[in-house]
Amino acid sequence: MPPSALTTTFIQSTFLNAIANLLAQLIDQYHRGKPFHLNPTALLQFLLYGLLSVLPNFLWQRRLESRFPGFPAWRRWGWSSALTTTARNTAASPVSSPRATNNTGVRNFLAKFLLDQTVGSVMNIVLFVVLINLLKGVGVAGCWGLLREDFRPIMMARLKYRPLVSVLMYTVIPVDRRVVFGSACGVIWGVYLSLYAVV
Repeated sequence: MPPSALTTTFIQSTFLNAIANLLAQLIDQYHRGKPFHLNPTALLQFLLYGLLSVLPNFLWQRRLESRFPGFPAWRRWGWSSALTTTARNTAASPVSSPRATNNTGVRNFLAKFLLDQTVGSVMNIVLFVVLINLLKGVGVAGCWGLLREDFRPIMMARLKYRPLVSVLMYTVIPVDRRVVFGSACGVIWGVYLSLYAVV
């Protein structure tokens, strides 16, 4: 029996997060003029953060797709079962048209895009700051203070790359592959987060 989409996402995201953290350690030590020496604690902390953040992100993407199904272009990509179902319903309905389906796809894309840039971004920044600092032994009060301090710069950095990732995710990537795709695109983002966490 093949692994579930969630299991595959856990495995692939963990692998990509490990690469991101190792690159961050390499960059950090290079800039400090030190030979590379693995910091296993930092790697483990980042991997645990990644594992804990996979499920909420997986469920978030599933929820977005169930609420706003399909891709912007009618039958263009052929990867979304939700879009295929919409196309079939369109063919069976005398009041619908391919243009109406396409308009719905565009509206749904815009809804997913905007929600990902706002609610999704806030959720992920809070998850990162709180989880990574709890894993480093910071108390709840300390995490709250760090969240207030770090939220704005992390959000500004996220807005420099996430919009492009979101456009690709909601136009060509199937829902069950979105977390892994985000992790793959986010290797550079993962390096940034690892450096931000002071590997």
